[in-house]
Amino acid sequence: MDAAISSALFAATCLVVALAVLRADRRVTAVTAAATALYLGLDDFVTGLPHLIPALDFLGGRWNWSGKVLSLALSVAVIVALRLSPDALGFRFRQEHPRLAWMSLAGFVAWGAMLGAIFQPGMADPETLAFQATMPGLAEEIVYRGIAPAVLLGLINSRPHVSDVPWAVIIGTSLMFGVWHALSFSQGSIDFEVMSGLFPMIGSIAGGWLRFKTRSLLIPVLGHALANVAFHVAGGPGG
Repeated sequence: MDAAISSALFAATCLVVALAVLRADRRVTAVTAAATALYLGLDDFVTGLPHLIPALDFLGGRWNWSGKVLSLALSVAVIVALRLSPDALGFRFRQEHPRLAWMSLAGFVAWGAMLGAIFQPGMADPETLAFQATMPGLAEEIVYRGIAPAVLLGLINSRPHVSDVPWAVIIGTSLMFGVWHALSFSQGSIDFEVMSGLFPMIGSIAGGWLRFKTRSLLIPVLGHALANVAFHVAGGPGG
């Protein structure tokens, strides 16, 4: 029950944010705002299912590998159901402004390493590094930098990519991403860890900008993965 309430609270928060974005970008409608909030709440719930139903933890391990696979499966279902085109999602390798795109990866590494040096007590084990190098960057970027912006902007039924950088949508989805990291509900109590949400939100603003500037999701996915690995490596053996 706590998991369902937590996901519902998160979806409600996303709806408030999406409706605020609506006021800044006329391409966003009440319907697309509600659809985005519903999708993100459902993604949150689906990602946590292996913790609720042991049979769904089919990959095992200390990290939530199975939850991320379920998130990816939901993403595929939403893409098919809404007929989101690869172009609208940024599913392409070719980069606009390629020099900027590839140079930005160094910035992601520096950002992750800086935070790791401050907050990470010690170097991670191999499973942690493998998980951080793959699952969060892939699953979360598809959700928050691919599907959520596309749905907010109404890019359904095979509509193409927008031609501009929609800052209101980028900031709104980045705020949703930060809230997702910060908000939780347990035993009748709501908890909100500001610092847990602040740094992911800042990083996702950069990722969101790059996703529209380059017209590709590749750099945000790689940047997210590299930043996560750098964070866990930067602490070093002794912390």
